[in-house]
Amino acid sequence: MSAGRSNAYWAANRYADEAAEPAATAPLTDLPAAAAARFGALRAGLLGLAGVAESVRFMGTTWRWAWEYGVGNRKLCWVHVVGKALSATFTMTDAEEDRLSRAGRVPAEITRAIAEGQRTGPLKWCWLALDDRRAVDGFIRLAARKAEWLAERPTPHRMPRLRTPRRTGSEAEDSE
Repeated sequence: MSAGRSNAYWAANRYADEAAEPAATAPLTDLPAAAAARFGALRAGLLGLAGVAESVRFMGTTWRWAWEYGVGNRKLCWVHVVGKALSATFTMTDAEEDRLSRAGRVPAEITRAIAEGQRTGPLKWCWLALDDRRAVDGFIRLAARKAEWLAERPTPHRMPRLRTPRRTGSEAEDSE
């Protein structure tokens, strides 16, 4: 999923070699100071969310290496280091998009990323440039909401009925 970016954009991934897995902290030393600071803040903010785990994964010939964040087996977002810049890809369901719209003010760049997202089935794949600290902070707030939603367990529509065990014929005779 290219999330609306060109192949030329993704080809500039700083970590393109499938055989050379970058360390989780590699962007802290490989990026210019301002971008490294944004990566550090982003990583700390995402890992500070309840139940969020990080993995650095090779995501195929388009995305190449990305930092993947999830809650259990559910994906929260992917962070990309392309050239000297950071970006994130995240998915939104219609229900999540509706919840977000009812939650109050959403930063314009996040609203734009969702509006421009590419739909595949029930998901919109949204891409967001993280060019400044304000964008990183706004994205962490969005990720915090999404992490809460991912951690929710679906509740049954009605309570399960308790069943009493059937007694066999011999048990019924013994109780008389």
